[in-house]
Amino acid sequence: MNEILAALALSAGQGPAPVVIPAQPAPIVRTLPAAPPAPAVRPGALPLTMPVGQPPMGEQPAPAAPAFETPREEEAKEEAPSPPVYLLERSLRDTWLGQTMADHNLRVYGWTAMNYSVSTNSVSNLPMTFNDQPNAYQLNQNWLHFEKAIDTSKDEFQWGLVTDWIVPGTDARFSVARGLFNGQTGNYQFDLYQAYLQAFLPKLGPKGTAVKVGKFQTHIGYELVQAVDTPFVSKAYLFQYNPFTHTGIWATTQLDDHWSVGNGFATGADTFFDQASRLTYLGQLKWVSDEAKTTGLLNVMVTNPKYDTAEAFAFYNTYNAQLVHNFTDKFTYVIDATYSHMNNFPGVGFSDWYGAANYFIYKLTDKVTTTLRAEVFEDSEGVRTGFPGLYTEVTAGVAWAPVPAVIVRPSVRYDNNSTSPAFEGKNDMWSAAFELIFRW
Repeated sequence: MNEILAALALSAGQGPAPVVIPAQPAPIVRTLPAAPPAPAVRPGALPLTMPVGQPPMGEQPAPAAPAFETPREEEAKEEAPSPPVYLLERSLRDTWLGQTMADHNLRVYGWTAMNYSVSTNSVSNLPMTFNDQPNAYQLNQNWLHFEKAIDTSKDEFQWGLVTDWIVPGTDARFSVARGLFNGQTGNYQFDLYQAYLQAFLPKLGPKGTAVKVGKFQTHIGYELVQAVDTPFVSKAYLFQYNPFTHTGIWATTQLDDHWSVGNGFATGADTFFDQASRLTYLGQLKWVSDEAKTTGLLNVMVTNPKYDTAEAFAFYNTYNAQLVHNFTDKFTYVIDATYSHMNNFPGVGFSDWYGAANYFIYKLTDKVTTTLRAEVFEDSEGVRTGFPGLYTEVTAGVAWAPVPAVIVRPSVRYDNNSTSPAFEGKNDMWSAAFELIFRW
């Protein structure tokens, strides 16, 4: 265990570092940055590192609960209401700058997300994230979004751009990509999470094609880094230990009212322009039923899945399936399943990790939504979490939006790994989080 903690104590600012488990090293495709020095009230706290990985805004179905839902690009319906306008845009609306932005279809907004968590762990909640610090306050995100949007319902060429920043927040320790601001240390870091140009080509394909070029979040998986777009502050293992972002090109072609396809190429998973880069194919097949009551997606990320020993970086293949069904206007069910694998990992050889997460979302009122997540996640050799075995976790929470600009989200969670003592020498962990989001 001393060897494990010593390996986990490496700083993420040095690039992906291996997590060591008994008798074998474990790679970090993306490294969870070292925790900040422990305050005096928590002497002896050890910084931990581990891999990270994850979704693009608009390429997967949004959670149905309005308490944490925001409009997603390429998915908005013509009949959808105009998006809400928050403090920053309202402040600019009557100014020269605000008028200029409106004339050019430019938007800027953001939010601040924070939480206080308690846990049966005392040093760290890892391998659970993003509220990885037990019995402590975290300012998770100061998020800034700027965009020139495109409207795919218009039969004309359009261009736009999107940038998303964490400026700063503790979540940036997990989301930062190799080769872009990954030399930071400390608890609060900055991340240019997305930065891409986009265009709509109405004559390419039966109903046009939307293209992104730059750094964008992955199409794989249901959850998102954006606090307002995801149900809990704590993340599913399935989300945490698979891709976050890609750098490259991504094109989505609408074939008809039901089917669309996505194709692209990238430098890998969670790597910018860096020596740790490898040509990677991205693909998606998406189906939407009449009245959009059911959505199904098949997603892939395929490369040469061979661990790069020289760069201490993991390249892997991922296959993902999602199904979202709205049983009623109030009740939505989601299942998200992923299988990932890689070869040539030192001391292990072939390694895989896989699992499924179920989401039960029920809208009690226009302001209150409940969500239950039940997940199983197998980390066969422990190369992703640092501890091999089958993880199970159940998370329940409520999202309350007393006013559109405020979201209050308390939640409770139970984690278990019956094979390994993954939680500070124990096989399980209880935790609870109180999250507060201010949109501006």
